[in-house]
Amino acid sequence: MTHKLYDILGVNNNSSQDEIKRAYKKMAMQFHPDKNPNNPDADAKFREISNAYSILSDEQQRKKYDHLGDDNFNESGGNEHDVDVNEIFNNLFGNRHSHHDPFADAFFGFANRNNGNGNGNNRCSDILKTLNVSLEDVYNGINKNITFKVNNYCKKCNKTCDKCNGVGMIKQMLQMGPFTQIIQQACNNCNGQGIYIRAVKTCSECKGDGIYDSEHLCNLNIPKGFEDGMRTVFNNLGEQPKKQNQTAGNLILELKVQEHSTFSRKGNDLYYKLSITLTESILGKDITIPYFDDVIKININQFGVINPNKQYIIKNRGLPIINTEKKGNLFLEFNIIYPKLEKDEINNLSETFSKAFKY
Repeated sequence: MTHKLYDILGVNNNSSQDEIKRAYKKMAMQFHPDKNPNNPDADAKFREISNAYSILSDEQQRKKYDHLGDDNFNESGGNEHDVDVNEIFNNLFGNRHSHHDPFADAFFGFANRNNGNGNGNNRCSDILKTLNVSLEDVYNGINKNITFKVNNYCKKCNKTCDKCNGVGMIKQMLQMGPFTQIIQQACNNCNGQGIYIRAVKTCSECKGDGIYDSEHLCNLNIPKGFEDGMRTVFNNLGEQPKKQNQTAGNLILELKVQEHSTFSRKGNDLYYKLSITLTESILGKDITIPYFDDVIKININQFGVINPNKQYIIKNRGLPIINTEKKGNLFLEFNIIYPKLEKDEINNLSETFSKAFKY
């Protein structure tokens, strides 16, 4: 069983729709008849790749083709549909209304959409927002509803610019001897936006502003132990379409963990600093450490004589390790306060130490 349509576009049967689209765009730009006026083979090649793309870009047709192969697919009538190669090309590259150079018009339409949204597939831009969260949120995880406000372009009051056909750019073609120079600039009718507002104050959507806000209630569900800077995506809540053929971008929410009053964090481990006196460093001291919804009570004499240049570990008292039941560790760092003593105080302190170490 053969599948020559993939070979025609130079892709394989595991290729994504984006890869198939990119392959077609590249070959269409190369073999378009307007770019090859004296090459009759180019027209045949252009029709061949357009036919292949029309089938492989349609998910249902592609599944049928993958199952039947070339011969059976053709016999079943799957390849006997009319293919408007110009329509396929225009849908991907732009409108061909120039009376001078239709290929140049299509090319610049494609280039302008790339400049407009960065991806060339009529998808609007993503929006990145930051949400400040606490270390308690990291410890407990997050599961709550939050509201996002989205700016929408009113479809009733925003009209496609008829001067640039919604591209946002216009071009002027200058003939210089045997050469043609194409100069493009932002459309002065829509200021390069491709649309303009035809404000209608009685509009129920935007009241004539052309833009209106909508609120979206979303569930934010983040597991325990997430990292600072973790991102989550809310589909279609990014930049909203201005034109009918655009799709909304996504909202990307980045979680920024704020500094904590008690702990510092390194990965899933926590670090806690406290000051003790010289005597306490030798004899020990009961300490209580606030630990989120709990407290940790220990006597530091379990560590022996405290060394201020050493970290002491309490296992499994750090942050949860994401998607597990385990936790990191808690590290204690001590700052020892050394007193200024008179002679008799030194003698008393020496006596205290002697009793502490007497067996």
